[in-house]
Amino acid sequence: MKKNKTDQITSKIELSLLAAELYQKKGRLSMRDLINSSEMSAAQIYELFPTKDALLAYAYPSMVFQYWAMIDEIDDFHRLVISEKLGNFIYTMLEMFSDHELFVKDTFNRLVACKGVKSDFADEVSAVYKDFLTRDGNLSITAGLVTRPLFYRWMTTQFIALVEFWICDKSSNKERTIGLVDRASNLFENVMYSELIDKGFDFSKYLYTTLNTTFKHKP
Repeated sequence: MKKNKTDQITSKIELSLLAAELYQKKGRLSMRDLINSSEMSAAQIYELFPTKDALLAYAYPSMVFQYWAMIDEIDDFHRLVISEKLGNFIYTMLEMFSDHELFVKDTFNRLVACKGVKSDFADEVSAVYKDFLTRDGNLSITAGLVTRPLFYRWMTTQFIALVEFWICDKSSNKERTIGLVDRASNLFENVMYSELIDKGFDFSKYLYTTLNTTFKHKP
């Protein structure tokens, strides 16, 4: 019997995360191991994923799906300020990646980073950022105007770059990555919440209007 769409997505999530786990344990993915561990036939697996790369790549958005489920269990999560939400997302994702560090080091660049924002993972990360910002009542007026799809995509490219930085970070306990995340999250909050941007925008508008009026009446 053919699965409905929800069941199919659930199967894809479970199978891709299992594939990442097997890869982490053995340094590669054997379809025989996957078949034995999943109790699915090769035909059923290929019905969900046309290639092994497609299967492995889906583990990344699957981890974001897990994150969505986690924050649904946190009371008043969306009352947190933006730096706290960003920190929660980034550190949770990096912890998931740390649990699959060999898998991530071997596959992230090829299956995710090289595609830029054109991947299922990038789509899901953008959706997280959009959710964070559109629900945040503390944004300045000007910040609210710039939070559009291209802005979420830009944030996603920064997150992908951060993961690549994390992969290469040789400092003790990834201290350089932690410092970068903390500074970037706080700076982002200061910019997005700052009324100085609104005041600067209002001043520029006032200056433009005043100068324009002056030159129009200049003899």
